[in-house]
Amino acid sequence: VFVTSDFPSENPRKQTRNYSYTRPLALIMKKTLFILILGLTFYNCKKELKNQNEKVEIKAEKSETKKELKFSLYNSTEFELRNITVGLPYTSLTYDKLEKQSQTEWTNVKSAYHYGFVRFYDIKNRKYYIQPIDYVGETPFEKGELKFLIKDIDSINQRFELDFEYKNN
Repeated sequence: VFVTSDFPSENPRKQTRNYSYTRPLALIMKKTLFILILGLTFYNCKKELKNQNEKVEIKAEKSETKKELKFSLYNSTEFELRNITVGLPYTSLTYDKLEKQSQTEWTNVKSAYHYGFVRFYDIKNRKYYIQPIDYVGETPFEKGELKFLIKDIDSINQRFELDFEYKNN
């Protein structure tokens, strides 16, 4: 009695084809290489078109919306201020001195908040400063005119009031 196995490896079949079961490696590699090159070509073309579209959009945006913010500092006190530093986002402005009841020239800046870092010294070399903690939840000004006003200097406690005026053009 001859029992046949359920496993094909134990019960080999007769080969009835006159060609091999596998394709030659060169043919497989040729097709794989062709598909790979074709895929990379399409990918690069798509990427290049996307970059061209982004460049066009950026150029159009810059020409349509010219945002410009002008900044100035005004000393409304009866003291002369020296060694002044104003810290704005992306910008730090310095001034040698600012006479009483006078204003700096307008300077173009990228953006600013209605308050910022301001440090200066009085004629007796006493230091005054305001240091904001953060600008979370604040919306920056990016267009128009922003003027910081230094008011009410308390020379005993070395404090001052900082106010602002904003005009949107």
